[in-house]
Amino acid sequence: MKKWVIVKFVTIFLIFIPIPLILSGVYIYRNEVNTLITNNTNKNLQLTEQIAKKIDDNILRHILTASSITNENSTYNGPKSIIDRVNILRTLTNEADRLALRQQIDSDLNYLFNYTIDLTGITFVYKDNQYYSFHNRYAFEPSPIKLSSWYQEMVRHNEHLRVLGKVNDSLFTNVHSGEQSLAIATLVYNHQYTEDNEVELVFITFKDTAFEKEFFGLQLSQVGRLDILSESGDIVYSKDDLVEPIKKSMHFFTNNYGWQIYKSNKDQLLMTYYTVPSTRWKVINTTSLNELTQNINQVISVVVTAFSFILLVFMIVFFTSIYRTLLRPIHKLIHHMSSLEENNFKGRLQLSGYDEVAKLYKKFNKMVEHINLLILRIDLEKDEKLQLELQALQYQVNPHFLLNTLNSISMMADFYGAQHIKKMTASLSTLLVNTLSKGGMYTSIEEEFNTLSSYADIMKLRYGDRFEVILAIEPSAQELYILRLLLQPLVENSILHGMGDIYKKLNIHVNAKRNGPYLELSVNDDGVGMTKSQIETLLKHHNEKNSGFNHIGIHNVNKRIKLNFGEEYGLEIYSDEESGTQMKLILPAITRDMITSEGDLNV
Repeated sequence: MKKWVIVKFVTIFLIFIPIPLILSGVYIYRNEVNTLITNNTNKNLQLTEQIAKKIDDNILRHILTASSITNENSTYNGPKSIIDRVNILRTLTNEADRLALRQQIDSDLNYLFNYTIDLTGITFVYKDNQYYSFHNRYAFEPSPIKLSSWYQEMVRHNEHLRVLGKVNDSLFTNVHSGEQSLAIATLVYNHQYTEDNEVELVFITFKDTAFEKEFFGLQLSQVGRLDILSESGDIVYSKDDLVEPIKKSMHFFTNNYGWQIYKSNKDQLLMTYYTVPSTRWKVINTTSLNELTQNINQVISVVVTAFSFILLVFMIVFFTSIYRTLLRPIHKLIHHMSSLEENNFKGRLQLSGYDEVAKLYKKFNKMVEHINLLILRIDLEKDEKLQLELQALQYQVNPHFLLNTLNSISMMADFYGAQHIKKMTASLSTLLVNTLSKGGMYTSIEEEFNTLSSYADIMKLRYGDRFEVILAIEPSAQELYILRLLLQPLVENSILHGMGDIYKKLNIHVNAKRNGPYLELSVNDDGVGMTKSQIETLLKHHNEKNSGFNHIGIHNVNKRIKLNFGEEYGLEIYSDEESGTQMKLILPAITRDMITSEGDLNV
C-alpha cells in the first residue's frame, strides 16, 4: 500500500511539474533552432546572391575582353585585329619585324587586361598545334586540348566561347606544379575554314583565387564555408577537399536559387545556393547545423544540468516531507484499522499537531468510540427483542386448534346436510393450511394454484357465479417454485375491480409457463379494466383499500419480487377501460434443488 501511494505521488509529480517543463523546453529549443536556421538561411541566400552577381559581372567582363581579342583593332598599325596580327606573325621571317609585331600584340593585350591582376596567361593556338604565348608561366603544350571533351563539344557545335572553370595547369605543361587555373576558351571564326598556319583557339587562364575578392569582405556565417561548383559538379572554387558531401547533393539544386538540408554522416548541412547566370555555376554556402546550434546547445546543457540538480534536491526534500507527514501516519492508520477487523476497539491513535492527518486521527478515534456505543446498543436491543419474541410465543394462538375447530364445523355441516357450509369450511381449512405452513417462504406452483382455487371457492360463496377462475399450468412449469401468496392478491384485484355489469360473468385466466431461465405467471380478466392512474396507484401505494383476505396488496407483491430477485423481475400491468386487465409476473425459474431444507432459496 505504501509503495503504491509513493508511486502515485511520483507519477502525479512527474505529470504536473517535470514533464510539462521538459515539453515546454523542447518546444522552445526547437522554435529557437528553427528561427536560427531561418535567419541564417535568409542571410546566406542574400550573400550568395551578391557573390553570384559579382562573379557574373567579373566573368562577363572577361568574356567581353576575350571577344575583343578577335574583334579589336590595333592602336598602332591600322585596323587589323589582334588575331590578324598573330596570324601575320607566323608568316614573318625577319626577326626585327617579328619583335616589333610581338611588342604591338603584347601592348594591346596589356591594354585589354589592365583591369585585372589575376591573368596568368594567354595562348594563341594555331591549327597545326603551334602557339603564341602571352604571360604564360609554363611551357604550353596544345596537343592535349584536342583530346579534351570540352574542345570536341565546342568544335561539334561550332561554339564560339566557353568558360571552363578550374583546370589543372599540369594538363598543358611538363612541369607538374599541382596548381590550377580558371580558363576561358575561344574558337576563332569557323573552325572548318581556318588554315593550318592560322589561329584556331585562344586559351586564357586566370588565378584560381580570382573570385575570392568578390566575397572576401562579405561576412558569411562564422561556422560556414563557400564553394563554387560547375553545373556538372566540377570544382570551380574550394579551399579544401571537404567538398565531396556538397557535390553529392548537387542533384537537389534544380532551381536558380534555394536551400536544402542534407544529412552527411552524423551531421546535417544547411546549404544555400545561387546560380551565376552566365556560367550556370552554383555558389554554395554550407553550414553545419551542429556548429550553428552549438551556442544554443551549450546554453541548453547548462540549463538542463541546473534544472536536474534543482529537481533532484526538490524531490528529496518533497518526498521526505511527504513520507514523514503523510505516508507514515496513513500507514499507521491503515494498520490500526486492520486491527478493527479482529474486533479490537480498545486502542486509540496518538498524534500531536493541527494538520489534516492529526484531525483525521481525532475523527477516527471518535468514530471508534461511536462504534463501541452502537455495539453496546445493538446488544441491548437484541436482548430486548428476544424477550419480546418470548412474550409473543406465550400469547400465540395454536393454528392446530383452529383447524380442528373448522374440521368439527365441517362434520356438523355434513351431518345436517349443509353442503355449502361444508365446502366453505373445507376451502377455508385448505387456505389456512397453505397460508400458515412452516415450510419456508417458497411453495410449489401446484400448491399455490390449490390455494388460489380454495380462495376462489370462498369468494364464490360471497359473489355467486358472477366470476370464474380458470387455472392452467404448462408441464414445463409444473415442478417450479415461487414465493407464497403472489397470485392470490392479483386474482383478488380482478374480482374486486373487474366486475361491472351484474349480468356479465367475469372470466379470470391464470397461466404459468416457463420461458428459458424465467417463469412467467399471468392473470388476465375480461372485466371493466383500469385507467393508467389506477394502475399507478396500485403499484405505488401499499395500503390498498378493500385488500381482503391477507391485506397483501399489488404493491407488496411487486416489491417482494424485486427485493428477493432484483430489478429485472417484477409485475407488469396492461389495461384499458372496458377491455379487461392483464397482469404478468416475471420470476426466475426456481427448482426444488435450489431451495434449502429450511425453505429458503440457496444462493
